[in-house]
Amino acid sequence: MLNRNILSRTRVEVIFVQLQQKKMRDEEKSKEQLLKELIDLRRTVVTNDTEHRLREEYSKVKENEQKYYNLFQSSNDAIFIQDLNGRILDVNQKLLSLFGYDRSEMIAASMSDLVSATEESKYRSALESLVSDGATIFEIDLRRKNGEPFPAEVSASMFAVNGEKVVQGIVRNISERKRAEEEFRKYRKHLEAFVAQRTDQLESANKELESFAYSVSHDLRAPLRAMEGFANALLEDYAEKLDETGKDYARRVVSAAQHMDILIQDLLAYSRLSRSALKPNEVSLDSVLGEVMHQLSSDIQKIDAQIRVERPLPEVMGDHATLVQVLSNLLSNAIKFVEPGVKPKVNIRAEVVNNRVRLWVEDAGIGIAPEYHDRIFRIFERLQGMETYPGTGVGLAIVKKGLERMGGKAGVESVPGEGSKFWVELRMRGL
Repeated sequence: MLNRNILSRTRVEVIFVQLQQKKMRDEEKSKEQLLKELIDLRRTVVTNDTEHRLREEYSKVKENEQKYYNLFQSSNDAIFIQDLNGRILDVNQKLLSLFGYDRSEMIAASMSDLVSATEESKYRSALESLVSDGATIFEIDLRRKNGEPFPAEVSASMFAVNGEKVVQGIVRNISERKRAEEEFRKYRKHLEAFVAQRTDQLESANKELESFAYSVSHDLRAPLRAMEGFANALLEDYAEKLDETGKDYARRVVSAAQHMDILIQDLLAYSRLSRSALKPNEVSLDSVLGEVMHQLSSDIQKIDAQIRVERPLPEVMGDHATLVQVLSNLLSNAIKFVEPGVKPKVNIRAEVVNNRVRLWVEDAGIGIAPEYHDRIFRIFERLQGMETYPGTGVGLAIVKKGLERMGGKAGVESVPGEGSKFWVELRMRGL
């Protein structure tokens, strides 16, 4: 009885172990199956996601292609696409309208078929340039389906399609531009002839003016010198026979003759400045001022004028003789226009601003009201009477004209009773 019980319990344990082992095998099998199912599911998800992204990318590509094609067809420019052999692959509606072909005729053609017979070598040269450089622009005569030629500008560039190089070109009808250019050439030719004619006339007028100036300089001044000479002779040789009124009249004749002589010389100087061709050279302002000081030395000593120069003065681009004339007029005015009994004081200095030299002539004279600053540079303009400050009213006009002819300018800063600061401006040397 005991042995049977033991046997029964042993069989139960065996069965229990077998059941446990089966359960473990089933669990292992379930894990493997679950892993396999997970792998299959992941593959399915990845595949579906890839396919979705590919569809999206494909959709975008097709959308972009459609946009490009719509732009290509609706462009206001006539566009063609060809291979490197010249065979036309595609064209837009604008190009079909320009040449008068339908699409099937154009696709079957070559670009060389659209080139005028006389322009074939130019087309081949342009194609070679395109292949070597990747892009080119050239003008060429093309012909429509009806044989009518027209001038065109072709802008072409290369790009790749599926690994193959093709050419995209834009054709513009430049007939109107060519007509405008031809009209411009005719107008320019007419204008050149007109300018040549006017130049001859001006040269002739200048010669007449030179002749007139010579006549004025010699023939008109001769009677003035005679008047002055005879009036002086009366004062010297017949002074005892003249009363004070007669002597005053003689002195007035001498003064008027001298004033007229100076006026004639100033007018001749102004006239020469207006007509002469001035070629700017490198000029030393120190040298110019030294020459001016020498010319005016007697006047400066007579009135004991104090002239102060802040040296060194820079070199400028100008004409030496004209600058001597300009500075002579400015310095003469600076020592002349002072209150009676006051010794003139003049300061001369220069400054460089933006590659230009500005030379200042500053005096301590009577000054000029602001409303007259522009007016004093006009010819024959005088602000004071001849009795107080003698002059012709031409000096500052010469200053302005001389500076303009040398590519410079002049001006003044002044108020009454506080002196005047006249300035002239020219380019620096070498500029």
